[in-house]
Amino acid sequence: MKILALVSLKKGIPMEQVRPELQAELQGSWRLYLSGVLREAYLTETATAVVFVLEAADQGSAAVQLQKLPLVAKGLFDLQLHELRPFANWAMLPMAPGPAGASR
Repeated sequence: MKILALVSLKKGIPMEQVRPELQAELQGSWRLYLSGVLREAYLTETATAVVFVLEAADQGSAAVQLQKLPLVAKGLFDLQLHELRPFANWAMLPMAPGPAGASR
C-alpha cells in the first residue's frame, strides 16, 4: 500500500539542534529508498517539511520504517501518515460521451 508521509520539524525545535544530524538523516532516508520502502521524496515550500511516498503494509509499518531515521527517532519531527487508495469517485460520474475524439 502507498503511504503519504508529511514529515515536519516540530514547533519550537531550533534548526541548530537538527543540523548536526542532517547527514545521518539523509543517509537513513537514502537507505530506505534503496530498500524499496521510500519510493518518492519531495521538498515543500517550507524548508522544515518534506513529503515522502512509502510502500508499506499499513500506516503502522510505515511509521516503524520512518523511526529508523535518527531525527524522527529522537522525536524532533512530526509525522502525518495517510494511506493512499485508488480514486474510485469517478465511478459516480454518469456515463456520458467524453470530449471529441476520446474513446471509452
